[in-house]
Amino acid sequence: MTKWHRSYIQNAYRELERGITRKQLDTLGINATGKRVLDVGCGPGNLLVALSVDTPKFLVGVDVDAIFLSFGRSQVEKLVERPLATPVLLRAALPTLPFADASFDLVTCFLVMPHVPDDYVALTELTRVLKPGGTLAISGHGFGFPLRYLKRFRLKPLQMYLASLIYRCTGKKLIRNTLQNDRKMCDILSNIGVIPEVQHYNKKLLGCVATYWIKAIKSEVSPKAMQ
Repeated sequence: MTKWHRSYIQNAYRELERGITRKQLDTLGINATGKRVLDVGCGPGNLLVALSVDTPKFLVGVDVDAIFLSFGRSQVEKLVERPLATPVLLRAALPTLPFADASFDLVTCFLVMPHVPDDYVALTELTRVLKPGGTLAISGHGFGFPLRYLKRFRLKPLQMYLASLIYRCTGKKLIRNTLQNDRKMCDILSNIGVIPEVQHYNKKLLGCVATYWIKAIKSEVSPKAMQ
């Protein structure tokens, strides 16, 4: 486990203990009661623990990082109360999820969009595994996010702006950790048949969104049929 892993895990579970993670779900109006739930990019499992409070029917998390998954499995076994079955943690990542079409009632994908190779492809895959009428909740970093860390991260904010510029000009994420325009994300969602219902911003810096949160509902009618 690297220093970065330890720091990330400590921060994630600190936010869980302080109720910040649950507050994010409540702000979006997310309720997992009796639902089949998938958390994409689950990291060390902190969001799975928060979602388990609603007693979902089935709860699964996927992440690409084996260290996070190993730690997450140990934590959810200790923190998730019975009679809920222990959440399942699997190694997988966007843009290809190992699930059948329309497998879940609720799909969450928080702070993953900055790292996916292609926003449209990733959102389409998240939508594929979601049932019609199901809920998709995503979050990511807006153009104001790096402004909070100019002193602490030194060159990191410049790297994030450069990555975003390259993606905008070429359509390719040659450098990961891009920034998104939340309105564009809503446009993509609408075009693939997932209608944004709730938008929330943590903060705005110099008029720019730092972190955005979007809750959207998958249409009962396919996008092609709507045209």
